[in-house]
Amino acid sequence: SLVARLAPMRHGLGTGEWLDGDVFDPPAAPLDFSSASAGGGVRVALAPAAASARRKTTAAVSEMNTTTTATTTTTTTATTAGAAPPASPSSPTTSDDAPPPPRAISPPLAPGQKTRHKTYSVEDAVAKAKASATAKFDETIDVSVRLGVDPKRSDMIVRGVVNLPHGTGKKLKVCVFAEGAHADEARAAGADVVGAEDLIAKIKAGGSGVIDFDKAIAHPSMMPKLGVVARVLGPRGLMPNPKLGTLTTDIAGAVASMRLGRVEFRAEKNAIVHAGIGKASMEASQLAENLAALIAGVMERRPKGMKGAPSQSNYLKGAAVSATMGRGSFRIGKEALAEAAKRHDAGVAKPEE
Repeated sequence: SLVARLAPMRHGLGTGEWLDGDVFDPPAAPLDFSSASAGGGVRVALAPAAASARRKTTAAVSEMNTTTTATTTTTTTATTAGAAPPASPSSPTTSDDAPPPPRAISPPLAPGQKTRHKTYSVEDAVAKAKASATAKFDETIDVSVRLGVDPKRSDMIVRGVVNLPHGTGKKLKVCVFAEGAHADEARAAGADVVGAEDLIAKIKAGGSGVIDFDKAIAHPSMMPKLGVVARVLGPRGLMPNPKLGTLTTDIAGAVASMRLGRVEFRAEKNAIVHAGIGKASMEASQLAENLAALIAGVMERRPKGMKGAPSQSNYLKGAAVSATMGRGSFRIGKEALAEAAKRHDAGVAKPEE
């Protein structure tokens, strides 16, 4: 349009160059409408006075660009020669203009070193985690074991139980769902809560608020009756399971193992096993033996005989030990973990099958 062609010329711009938000005003210089474009539109030509102003503006911009280029060239030459670049009179040198410090380059790995993170032996890592527990209560020593499995595959789920040789340091309340002679056996073994249909009805009516025990064991004859409270016990990890040894006919043995220090473990979605191996008040040697027993139990659950299953050397990726309120964690290399598991297996007699 005519407005679109005339407004840029008000600022000495070429045809098609537009300034955002510009409003067309009648130009101060006279316009020449003597010729027309081939498309029928009006072609505008600047009068001599306006053309002269435009040439002066273009010359000033070119001179400014030339000055800036010369200054940049002088600064680069002086810097290359080792001399300090001249200070610009319009912008005095400040601390913000100083060049950034050189980037720190990490030293190369030492021979045999596979990671930049410092790793410890099992004994040293446990000792450091124990020393970091400075809270006013008895902190738990936790371990996180990273595995080379794919938990999304149902045939690679790593789950099991292990008996810690020195216990967990916690006093657990054990509940047994049994009746008759099996209930008497549970009471004799030291179970804290023993019940059958009456206990099931109490849990069904009160929900999770009436659960006052930490572990649950059941005789196989009670499983049909436990189905009505499965939605209450399941989310809390209390539903008896034969794979975990909590659904068994050996009630006395299950209660004894729970009291001695039975730990359940399962690899989460990131293929990491979390477990507690004891309290900070325990001796460092006891915590190290508990950790070795846990690693040996995890090694026994390695998926085998399937496509994509990890080899023995790629199954364990590493571990980290920390205290509940301790500062930081202490890494253990997979070689040290495998060695600790071998020592534990060599010192523990396997039950005869």
